[in-house]
Amino acid sequence: KEGDKITVFDGKGRQYTARIERVQKNFVRGVLLDVCPVRKSALSLELCFAPTSRNTLEDVLDKCTQLGVDSFLPIRTARSEYDLFKKWDNKADRWRQIILSACKQCDRADVPVLKAPTDFVAAAQRGVPSLLAYEAEEARTLAWGLEKLGSPSFLRIYIGPAGGWADEEVVLAVQYGVLPVTLGPHILRAETACIAAAAKLL
Repeated sequence: KEGDKITVFDGKGRQYTARIERVQKNFVRGVLLDVCPVRKSALSLELCFAPTSRNTLEDVLDKCTQLGVDSFLPIRTARSEYDLFKKWDNKADRWRQIILSACKQCDRADVPVLKAPTDFVAAAQRGVPSLLAYEAEEARTLAWGLEKLGSPSFLRIYIGPAGGWADEEVVLAVQYGVLPVTLGPHILRAETACIAAAAKLL
């Protein structure tokens, strides 16, 4: 209501306290009062993942936004079963709204970017510091991978589909400098792996 103090953000990393001046049917007008301090991880993380269904995709977007992931890149792999390419045009706005809602829920000042889906091979060729969660890797951890990459300020983590990575995909990834790592002793569901990787890295 008018006169109340609220917290607002601009979606680009800045957050403010504000006072509501006027409330009407279709908009609220207010005045900014103070800049709020914003906490942010030193690592900018891009999550490249192969969605297994609409529900799990939306769960990953929601939970990983809350954890601090900066960008999402859905990928299609050799064993992908959920064809995101066919659904992108009709669903992209809904998925961006889920990300925005998660930001509001967790008091996050910046809004992660949801990139258009691409094939895994095309993504792996882009030459950015990258790790690949691989169920057959037993010794090399996320911490090892970060150290091997020189503790980068930006990192991409690849999470495969429910059926895992094809052998040729892992070979190709290594050729492009992507480092396979383990997320732990157990084989995780694809959506759980996304959340676990984000939580461990951030």
